Amino acid sequence: MRLKAFIDSHLHVLGLGYYQDIINLNNVTSIETLINLLKQSEKDIIVARGFNQDNLIEKRMPLKQDLDEISKPVAIFRICGHIAVINQAMIDLIGTHKLSYQVFGGSFNLETGLFTEKALSLISEVIPKPTKDDLKRYLIKANDILLENGITKVASDDFSSFDVDYEIIIEAINEVIAEGKIDISITEQVNLPLNKFKDFIKKGYVNKKYRNFKMGPLKILADGSLGGRTASLNEAYSDDPFNFGILTFSDSELSELIDLAFKNDMDVVVHAIGDKACDQAIKIISSLNNKYDRKSPNNAIIHAQILNKRQMDLLRINHINAIVQPIFINTDIKIISDRIGNRDKESYLFKTMSENINLGFSTDSPVETVNPFHNIYCAVTRKSIDFPEYQPFNLDEAFSLSDALKAYTDNNLGFVYEKESFDYIEIDKDIYNLDLEELKDVKVLKTFIDEKIVYERKK
Repeated sequence: MRLKAFIDSHLHVLGLGYYQDIINLNNVTSIETLINLLKQSEKDIIVARGFNQDNLIEKRMPLKQDLDEISKPVAIFRICGHIAVINQAMIDLIGTHKLSYQVFGGSFNLETGLFTEKALSLISEVIPKPTKDDLKRYLIKANDILLENGITKVASDDFSSFDVDYEIIIEAINEVIAEGKIDISITEQVNLPLNKFKDFIKKGYVNKKYRNFKMGPLKILADGSLGGRTASLNEAYSDDPFNFGILTFSDSELSELIDLAFKNDMDVVVHAIGDKACDQAIKIISSLNNKYDRKSPNNAIIHAQILNKRQMDLLRINHINAIVQPIFINTDIKIISDRIGNRDKESYLFKTMSENINLGFSTDSPVETVNPFHNIYCAVTRKSIDFPEYQPFNLDEAFSLSDALKAYTDNNLGFVYEKESFDYIEIDKDIYNLDLEELKDVKVLKTFIDEKIVYERKK
C-alpha cells in the first residue's frame, strides 16, 4: 500500500544519531543492571541515556551513591533528557567552584547527584565535545533511521544537543546534504540562549534557506517533563505535594526572547508540558501578537500535555497552534494519574485540540521511538504498546485513522516545509483494512523522495 511520507514536526536529529553512539538505558529494569552496563564502558567519561525510574524494580531514581561504584566520571540522563544523575567523580570534574550556587531555571543536589533543566549545562560543559565529523556521522545515522521509518521531512532542535557553536552544526548539516549523504529535509527549531540568539540575528540567519535545510522558528524550553516531575504545574504534583515543577524562564526573560523573535519576523515554538508553563507561554505570545499585530499560523506550543479546555480556547483566540506526541501515552500511561490525580481528565486532549486549532504530530525522538505507526497506534487507540495491560487513556480523545494520518502529513504545521511534495512510502499492510492492534506492526518497505527510492527494506 502507498501512503504519503511522514513529517515529524518536532524531534532532535542530532540527538537521534548520537543516541546510537552512547549507552542506551531504555530497557534497563534495575539499578544493579544499570550499573553493570555502565561498568562495561571503556570511555574515560561515561555518558548514558534512557532510564526511566518508574520502570526500575527499585521504583526510585538512581543516586550518586549508586554511581559511585564506578571510579570514572559518569552522567546518566533520564529518557526525557530533562534530568541527569552524576557520580562524585563527575562532580569533581565540574569543580565545586561552579557548584557553589544554584542555577535559575534548574537545580542540582550534590548529595544525590541529581541535576535538572538548566543545571544540565554544567554537565554538558565537561562532556567531550563532538567534532564536526562526529556531528556529520550522527546526522547520517539519524537520516537512515528516519527514512527506514518513512519520514522525509522534520523540524528539529539541534543547536541545544551539544555544547558546540551553532554555526558548526549549520556547517555539518549543509555539508552532509551537499555530499549527498542525507536525503531528509530539515527545518531547524532554533534553540539558543539570548546572547547567542542575538548573534544569530546579527549574522543574518533568520529564516535563511539552504538546500533541503532552512532556519525555522525560535524554540524555547519553558519547563521540564511530567515523568521527571519538572513540568511546571499550577497545582502541586499529586505524588510529590511540595513540588510544582520548574519554570525555566521568568516572565520578563521569556518575553524578551519572544519579542526579539517577533521583531525579526520569526515564529516561536515553546516546549510547555505543565499547565503553568502553558499559561505563561500563552500569556506572553498573545500579548506580543497584539503588540506586533501578528497572526502567524506557525507559532505553537510543543507538547501541551497538561492543557485544559479553558487554555484551548485561549490558543484558538490567540492564533497559537500545537505540536503533540500521542506516543507519550505509551510511557506516561503508568504515571499520569499518580502525577496529577483527577487532573488527568483534562490532559492529553489532542483530539479536542485538533478541532479548535492547527495541530501536528511528532515524536520528540529520541525521547520516544521515531516510528510513526507506533505514534498513530497510540493516537487512535489511546493505549500503550509497552504496557498493554492498562486501559485506554481518555478514549474519547482518540483520533480516526484518517485524521491521524493527516496530522502526520497534509495537516502538519506549515513551518516544516511546503506541502507540495512527491514524497511517499510503500508499506506491507493495507492499514484501512486491518485490526487497529496491527497498526503498531506495520513496516515501511520503500521510501521515495521526489519519486526516487531513498530507502528499501531488506528481504
